[in-house]
Amino acid sequence: MIYLQTLLYGALPWLYFIGFIVFSLIMISWARNRKAVAIAFGLFLQIYLPDPRAQITIEAVVERKQEVKKAQAGNKTPKNAEGSHKDD
Repeated sequence: MIYLQTLLYGALPWLYFIGFIVFSLIMISWARNRKAVAIAFGLFLQIYLPDPRAQITIEAVVERKQEVKKAQAGNKTPKNAEGSHKDD
């Protein structure tokens, strides 16, 4: 009896690991098929396990958008301002 308990306790981490792999493979296949369960599970995990670098990512995106807007604003020239003459 003690031998079975020792064997079970030794194998338990491996059983958890294999179970996690199987669960992950099932979720991946459901996500590829766009099953509602996989999407809901992903949203649930995103709520409780957010991206630790989310704030850094958001700041980088905002800075990039500001740079693009400044570049676009700098490139705008009024029509017919740079010597675009009509040939009469």
